[in-house]
Amino acid sequence: MGKTRDPARSQSEGRLAAAAYVQVKARILTGAVRPGDVIVAQQVAAQLKVSRTPAHEALKRLVQEGFLVSQPRIGYIVTPVNLDELRDLFQIRMRLECLAAELAAAAFTDEHAAAFAEAEREARAIGKKLAARPPSDPEVIETSTQLHRRFHEMISDVSGNRRLTALIGTLQDETQRFWALIPGWLTTQLTFLDDPGHQEIYDAIASKDPAAARSAVTEHMRDGLRQMLSTLLPPEPPPTEEL
Repeated sequence: MGKTRDPARSQSEGRLAAAAYVQVKARILTGAVRPGDVIVAQQVAAQLKVSRTPAHEALKRLVQEGFLVSQPRIGYIVTPVNLDELRDLFQIRMRLECLAAELAAAAFTDEHAAAFAEAEREARAIGKKLAARPPSDPEVIETSTQLHRRFHEMISDVSGNRRLTALIGTLQDETQRFWALIPGWLTTQLTFLDDPGHQEIYDAIASKDPAAARSAVTEHMRDGLRQMLSTLLPPEPPPTEEL
């Protein structure tokens, strides 16, 4: 007979694997590890003070989600990014976020307005606490990312479509892999309603205007893509002098 697995041990390893997954994923999304970097399970286990089993489980989950690529005899490599992937991602996300904004505009209530006002006050308070830190500070980057994500999540929540909310959340994680490649000051200056694009989206939704909400989301996403491309792509080289 095969050896019976201890349920308590399995449960404990499951919790450790989940915790390791969250921490490694956060390092990818904040740019602490970059595309092409190698992650070794033994090192993860040592750093997080867990055994190799939960470390491997965490890394395998990130492989399934596309954040890592498994390489035999090497370890796990942070998935490289390319422009085709970026284009495809923005095409899908734009359509889903436009749908969420349209639904949110139709469903918006005074209770939703109060929730956004409270979230904005919290965002400003957090911003003041972190204002003295450099934009490259990992906590600043992670906090700004969370605040930016919260705005989009709240719109999805107002839409009332839980499946849509889950899909947008997954795409936000994938998009963050690209934002993490951009210098911190470009991604941490504007969060929540400090971002003019967010303010325009919110105003359209609060006015219960689905068409305006869709237009505002489209322009916001296009602005983000233009900013990302202008930063990721090298500048135009100077003209070659004639010999």
